[in-house]
Amino acid sequence: MSSTRYKISNRNIYGFKINLPQTILLLPVMMALALLVEFALGPILYQFYAKDAALEENAVGNEAGQDIPVASSIADMETLGAFTLIVKGVVINNDTVRSGNEIYHRVQLPSGEKVIAHINKKAIQDTDEPGVYRMPAGTWKEWDPPAEVMIFEDFLASTDHYVDMYGDYVPVLTEDSYTRALGMKASVWIYVIILLLYRTIGVRRWRFAPALFWKRDPLLPRNDLECWCASTFAIWAHSFDMLEGWPLITGAHGSRKVVSNFRNVSLEEQWDIHNRQQGLETVHELVDRHAGRLDTLHPGWDLCRATQLLGMMYLVKMIDREELDQEFSRAGRVIQQQFHSWDEMAESYLGGYEAWLARTGHADAAQAAARRRNIFLNLKANPDGPYSVPWQTNLAWTPGSKGERTVVKRVLFRYRPPA
Repeated sequence: MSSTRYKISNRNIYGFKINLPQTILLLPVMMALALLVEFALGPILYQFYAKDAALEENAVGNEAGQDIPVASSIADMETLGAFTLIVKGVVINNDTVRSGNEIYHRVQLPSGEKVIAHINKKAIQDTDEPGVYRMPAGTWKEWDPPAEVMIFEDFLASTDHYVDMYGDYVPVLTEDSYTRALGMKASVWIYVIILLLYRTIGVRRWRFAPALFWKRDPLLPRNDLECWCASTFAIWAHSFDMLEGWPLITGAHGSRKVVSNFRNVSLEEQWDIHNRQQGLETVHELVDRHAGRLDTLHPGWDLCRATQLLGMMYLVKMIDREELDQEFSRAGRVIQQQFHSWDEMAESYLGGYEAWLARTGHADAAQAAARRRNIFLNLKANPDGPYSVPWQTNLAWTPGSKGERTVVKRVLFRYRPPA
């Protein structure tokens, strides 16, 4: 037995391919919510953001008040607790040193000494003299200089200290910049949240398989009875492009297209089934004509279609899960009475299918019959496929019981669909 793990179909795993229109319709909703955050919530949050970011008056990095002394030398800076500098604009614009994300300036003091300064340029003030500026409030601070600064060691009066005129300043965006940035971030989070909700709701409504935690797919068999009965219509479940195959108990997930096809075409047009009562009557007719008899014609064709109909009825919500299991048990036990193996059942099913094609005058009867037989052979060749389920699996059903799970655990752990 192969040890390969179960892999769900990726045809509809994220729900985007066959639910593209719904996905596109979500975009205006996400854009509207993002704009609401930007233009309605943004200005309110900005007031709190700006207030929290502001420095105290005359704090390091803030604008220097008129009462803060101006330092002229390193000696002044060592003596003064807080001070400011008067610097020419050419220094601020050109004499810079970058270290990582920080930009430092090489400043010459009136004493002729050159030092390194870290300056909050937002707090620089004009003076009466053009091109000369009053620096923010600062302090003479000890540090371990970065390598980029040490390149200028020979030109600096001190490298073990620098002028800190940045302090705890946090750049404050303008209201427009802040709300715009908030809107962009909100759009990402809104997309993620809506995507998760869309995925969760879609899985719960059976529209597509979970992208993660695939064992929680509600359309996977939850007991041995469902797994066995899903194997009875595995050939059909692999015969159409819109179907996703075994071991889904419905053959496919319930996208709008599949549900519409099952309800309007398969059940109503082809079987004249419009409600639960008509559906169960049809299933019972297919099963009862072979129950207790071994001389009927093509019983596999009728009986496998009976379980197939039950899966379709469940997907369109004509019956619930308990009724599905009850009817699966009833039909499955008749199938076990009629045949001794999956091969016998499949041959009877394929024989009935060929007879039906001939009776209905199908244009490509031979090709259609050969195609389904090839599907059977491919499924049979898969050691972890539908026919790896033991034929004599217990199909008993008890109201309110979850049923045995010995077989289904092994199947979902080891199954890998044929290539």
